[in-house]
Amino acid sequence: MEGYIDDIFLHEKLAELSAVIAPEGNAIAFYEALTKGITVRAYKLKHLSMAIKVFTHHKKACKDLNLSSFQDSIASFVNLEEINNQNPSTIFYTLVKKVYQSAVTLEYFIHNEESRTFNIFQLCPQNPLDVTEALKSCLEKLSCNEEVTKATQLFISSKNVEKNYLRVFVNCFEDISKIDPNWSPLAIKQGIERFIDNYDNDNYAETTKYHEISRVLELFSHLKGLGLIDKHTVFPKNIKRPSNSSLTRSTNPTISSINIDKLKPDGAMTSAQSLIEQFYDDLKTKLDYLLAKARSIILSYFRIYELSDDNSSSNGLENDLIVSMHIVIVNEMGINPTPLYNLKVTIDADTRTKKEFIKVEDDGYVRINVIKWRQRRLQKRSATPSTVPAFAELKDEDINAAFCIQFAILLTENRRKELKTNLLWIRKTQKVIRKDNAFDREFRIFCNKYLPSELAKLEPTLMRVRMSRAIEIYIGSDGDVVKTASYLGNKVKTTLSTYIPAFLQEVVYRRKLSVFQHLYLVLATANESEKLALLGLNQEQYDSYLKAVYKNEDFGGILFETLKPTKNESTADTETFFICSPKNFAFALKLLKTSSCKDSELYKVCLHAVKKASAGSIMQKKMIQEAEEILDQEVLKK
Repeated sequence: MEGYIDDIFLHEKLAELSAVIAPEGNAIAFYEALTKGITVRAYKLKHLSMAIKVFTHHKKACKDLNLSSFQDSIASFVNLEEINNQNPSTIFYTLVKKVYQSAVTLEYFIHNEESRTFNIFQLCPQNPLDVTEALKSCLEKLSCNEEVTKATQLFISSKNVEKNYLRVFVNCFEDISKIDPNWSPLAIKQGIERFIDNYDNDNYAETTKYHEISRVLELFSHLKGLGLIDKHTVFPKNIKRPSNSSLTRSTNPTISSINIDKLKPDGAMTSAQSLIEQFYDDLKTKLDYLLAKARSIILSYFRIYELSDDNSSSNGLENDLIVSMHIVIVNEMGINPTPLYNLKVTIDADTRTKKEFIKVEDDGYVRINVIKWRQRRLQKRSATPSTVPAFAELKDEDINAAFCIQFAILLTENRRKELKTNLLWIRKTQKVIRKDNAFDREFRIFCNKYLPSELAKLEPTLMRVRMSRAIEIYIGSDGDVVKTASYLGNKVKTTLSTYIPAFLQEVVYRRKLSVFQHLYLVLATANESEKLALLGLNQEQYDSYLKAVYKNEDFGGILFETLKPTKNESTADTETFFICSPKNFAFALKLLKTSSCKDSELYKVCLHAVKKASAGSIMQKKMIQEAEEILDQEVLKK
């Protein structure tokens, strides 16, 4: 440290770092690597102070030199900061990330098997622009010449997400350059083959592998067509396109401790069913706990709002409250997190191409229009009616999606006017409109603060909460894929291929097949005089089993209810039909808005019809839209 003896403060800080850094480490070498390219002394000292904090925390937590141990201490250090300071600055994450990367680059810790799965960017998000620029730099270094680099960059510029293509091409270029930096035809062929062989199957699905190899082959065919690589170059063939379109994720898609994607239907059917029941119980318990915690937080904030006399209560939302409301809304309505983050209270006057808004009726009926950009369509959702009651009347079960939206509108009214925006989720501390409306980091802080450690370690996200509820609905409804698709707002095909794991589908299918086989067996022996002996059942067991079969919704259900004898045979249930048309829906909507008799049969039929149509087919949703236009025209005529 003699070179820094003139700067007494810096010398003292380096001595502190030397006391806590790994035994093989050199404080000056680490400091110089950490602050490389930085000229401002104050910023250098910030880097040094953060390094001292990180290594001090690691030394207290564990003296192990394995990289996985250092990664665990980094994670706990960040989590502790997020709990103590709910909004850590971007600089904090940047400095922690640089300390970690410097330690890895200088090989201060021993790589082990557990360290492979760690991703520093999950803790310390990196600016997407930084990622893209870093990949572009790597591409230039690995390319055989400047012409290939420019042609590749031009090829990528036509794509939607540059960094996804860059990452794939950088990996392939690296494999080719290791064989021959000048890219001979044989080196290109062998490099692409090595890229295919070395593909990380543990972290990516087979379908992803197929598409990314296709990108590589497409690029090199393009370069060959431009004459930038030898025209005699032969490319290897792509892998066979996976026939099963069901996704296989590398991470646990739910908040259960059991990863449903890793299970396979090996062994007996009974063991598979038992495993599914165990998974379902664990999933439901965690979902119920998360929902209960969210509702209790909302209830506490509602009490503060009721007791408040000034207007400051409508100046925005606390982060905890926003996350709690998101949990309740996603749990009930199945809205995708991204459209949820961008909910708008009124129609955006500057955007006429799409109608994206929240509409609250006088009776507490809430209708939401959100844009699903991936599907390029407008999605309409309806929440169970609810009003904002007095605190004494509010119960946990009253806190639903409609209540949360109405409460959020009340709490953000003044701040929305100040910021001149119609976005719903406005923070209390917010001074300007953010470009990114996501609350992923706030959700992670919420989990670390309010959830038990064993649940927080599973790294729940709002996306995983939605996925968990969808799978819970699928299992709880005995494999009702239509009900699950309605919750998600997706097509049945998308629901099966993306959300319901293949293992779960197979178990449900096999069980339903078994039920059908038993039903068929009972029907085939129905007229046999020795049917009880053939089936190995006594009369009581036979009657009980027959009732169970007919009660099954797939093979009986309503039929069994019809066949059962009733006490009064003269009474019969009446069935009401609602004929779908724009005029009839206009009548129904008008009745729901104006009728004071909400217990009448007509009101209930209209309410049920509108709710079903709002979550129904595109044709039915179009009728609802036309019905609204009819009502608007009636108002204009008056």
